[in-house]
Amino acid sequence: MMSQFRSWWSAAARRTRFEDEMRAEMEFHLQARVDDLMASGVAPAAARRQARMEFGTADAIKDDCRQSRGLRFLDTTVQDVRFAWRMMRKTPGFTAAAIISLALGIGANTAIFTLVEAVMLRTMPIAEPDRLFYLAHGTGDNPGTSSNYGLFEQYAALTDVFDVTAYNTNGFKVTTPDGIENVDGIWVSGNFHAVAGVPMALGRGFAAERDRDIGGSMIAVISDHYWARRYNRAPDVLGQTLVLNGHTVTIVGVTAPEFTGLQPGTRPDITLPLSVRVLDEKDFLDMRDTWTSMPILGRVKPGVSEAQATAAADVALKQYMAREENQWIVTRNPDAFAAARLLPASRGSGSLRQRYATPLTVLMALVGLILLIAATNVANLLLVRGEARSKEVAIRLCVGGGRSRLIRQFLTESVLLAVCGALLGFVLAQWGTQAIMAFFESLEQPIFLDVSPNLRVLAFTTAIALIAALLFGLTPALKSTRLELSPALKEGGLQFGWTRRRWTAGYALVVTQVALGVVVIAVAGLLARSLHNLKTLNAGFNGEHVLVFTLDSYGTTLNDERRTALYADLLGRLRTLPGAVRVAASRSVPIHTSGNARLLDLPGPADRTLDRSAFTNIVTPGYFDAFGIRLLRGRDINEFDTSTSPRVAVISTAMARLYFGDRDPLGQTFGYQSEKDIRLTVVGVVEDTHQMNLRERAPAIVYTPMTQEKAQFWMNFAIRTAQEPAALSSAAVAAARAASKDVVIRYVRTMDQQVNASLMRERLLATFSGGFAALALILAAVGLYGVMSYNVTRRSREIGIRMALGARRGNVLIQVLRQTVVVSVIGIAIGVTAVLMTTKYMTTLLFGLSERDPATLMAVSVVLLITASVAGFFPARRAATIDPVRAIKTE
Repeated sequence: MMSQFRSWWSAAARRTRFEDEMRAEMEFHLQARVDDLMASGVAPAAARRQARMEFGTADAIKDDCRQSRGLRFLDTTVQDVRFAWRMMRKTPGFTAAAIISLALGIGANTAIFTLVEAVMLRTMPIAEPDRLFYLAHGTGDNPGTSSNYGLFEQYAALTDVFDVTAYNTNGFKVTTPDGIENVDGIWVSGNFHAVAGVPMALGRGFAAERDRDIGGSMIAVISDHYWARRYNRAPDVLGQTLVLNGHTVTIVGVTAPEFTGLQPGTRPDITLPLSVRVLDEKDFLDMRDTWTSMPILGRVKPGVSEAQATAAADVALKQYMAREENQWIVTRNPDAFAAARLLPASRGSGSLRQRYATPLTVLMALVGLILLIAATNVANLLLVRGEARSKEVAIRLCVGGGRSRLIRQFLTESVLLAVCGALLGFVLAQWGTQAIMAFFESLEQPIFLDVSPNLRVLAFTTAIALIAALLFGLTPALKSTRLELSPALKEGGLQFGWTRRRWTAGYALVVTQVALGVVVIAVAGLLARSLHNLKTLNAGFNGEHVLVFTLDSYGTTLNDERRTALYADLLGRLRTLPGAVRVAASRSVPIHTSGNARLLDLPGPADRTLDRSAFTNIVTPGYFDAFGIRLLRGRDINEFDTSTSPRVAVISTAMARLYFGDRDPLGQTFGYQSEKDIRLTVVGVVEDTHQMNLRERAPAIVYTPMTQEKAQFWMNFAIRTAQEPAALSSAAVAAARAASKDVVIRYVRTMDQQVNASLMRERLLATFSGGFAALALILAAVGLYGVMSYNVTRRSREIGIRMALGARRGNVLIQVLRQTVVVSVIGIAIGVTAVLMTTKYMTTLLFGLSERDPATLMAVSVVLLITASVAGFFPARRAATIDPVRAIKTE
């Protein structure tokens, strides 16, 4: 506040000093002219008088000087702002309506843009981000980044082209005095921090130690977030030890606060070298029969172009895929590994962008339409107020005021309204984005984004505020200053010609509002129906009254034998819980992101055109009953399927149809490419279930008994209850903790919650678009009501005369309603046409219906027509109750 006062005082002082200098210079020239006149024989008094007449008045000279230095424009701008502020204070109802309308439109735009900026536009805070690339592969629009360590070593040999590194996200078990804590982290190759250009707050990153040196680098780097949470940012954190997955590691560095990982939406707190992972998974670096989520990063060396780097990577990829041990992947998906691709890594991994690019684009388009509707609404309000100020405008024009000067005054009022709306909208946007992030962070796989305001968001808010000011301010400014002076100066003049032109513009604005509202509501309707179709889809299982939680024993001291005993013990404990109807365990559950597709070894000649793979799941007896999956043929997995009995499998209908065709699948045998010495006999066929998500077709699935497979690190336990499943969660968690304190219990949820979580993108779209649709409907109704109400007020004398001449009240009401309906029908027709032209770009977001769904368009049209009729009914009823005598006397 003090700095603002000093700035104002300094400006005032400069202004006073300039005026003093100007006055002194004027007196000097005036006296020089007086001296010249006196030298020519003119009397002193006459000489001074003549000189003053030649020079003009002091005020005129000062005004000319101020104009030449631009101060006149500054003065008039200040005057315009003061006058606009007084006008806003004199009409609080109008001001509140305009500011709230703009705040809703600007706030919605700012909130969605904040998400767009965080997900789509933000550059990673790393060194020289333009030189960092993902070494991807594929010929399609979505190249893959999966790899294995063999491919990484192939790329690492290109030392004259790249410095390469790789990473793999995972969860670590941290042993603390309070028990075992699960922490998100990443495994990285030894030179990760240098190649990725990770900024450090303390200490150092990893050096280029060899990843194959088992246990050679027992060190860790932690994030600033973990440093603050666990160590309260203690400066002596370097050198302290952590027990991770049973191994003691030393902290050697802390990453900078602005670095939150290379995958937007994630927040890895601990980074470990791959050499530590090899302690638990000795074959991880040598696996060749699988591809993992281990992106490879390459930093192009100085002097090497992107095209040269791509060519070198392509040669290396083809050499690697030509090896005999990699022919299985070439056969399975040749296009995915046909060519190497370099993807810019300056904005991190593209997985979150790929998932949310289209939804965010749709939401950004919707909020843009909301802003247009809000601006149109305010434009109508300004047109109404402009007519009320017609006499004021006429007087100012008559006394010499320029039309451009008046237009500037009106635009100043519009800008001031927009600024107030932007300030309120910015506050609403912050609340909105925080609410969205609270929702994202509560998911099974939380999404963490920094949505705090930054210069880009502030610039966007400022820009849309100014654009909105021009959108809603220019037309009223032009209309309000173009009028007939004589009728406008008459007290109570009707100004029929001007009113007709003005209301043509008013109706056009309402038509625009209705048309834009149709688009917003139609999009919301399509997205809501898609969500309903997904929720009501027969996914092959019954998730009602099912509670699920995950037991995570990775990185603990439990061996396979102890894990198997633990799972059996916990199943027994869960069966004794009150209300438990059926209990089972499985590696995966329906509608879950964790899966395991394996190549099959099927009898008969190999068909190279057939994708010979299936989703595999390890289950216990009762799994199908627990999830309500119907057994169609054969038998279920039971307690007689043990480690010493013949290997068996239950398969899904999709697998039976795809791989066995018309043959009876029962009794057929098959195996896995990686375990050709093991044969599985099909003993049952169950209904198809959607495993990954509801949009994808149900895959071919193989179910095998847990007792015949290696004990898994992660197991899901499902309880079908006779009551509300969430009420059993505390007892289930207590039973798991009683069974073992060496494991972590994760993701306690009902199946309904799991399905909803899988539909997060669809729910987000449907919820936001539904809110925007309601807002658009309200704004359109308010705009229509305002236009019709003011039209009735302006025509009160005409209506009174008609009623005095015998017009019936019912006819007056119908006439006003007819105008409302006509305007609405025109807007609806234009809006439906716009929907038919634009919604074709939403095909990927819809499910189970066309983007031109006639039922949705018909419902939207009816809703808007009813809303318009209700909005127009009240002005029409007021018109029908006008007292003719009073209306004529008033005029």
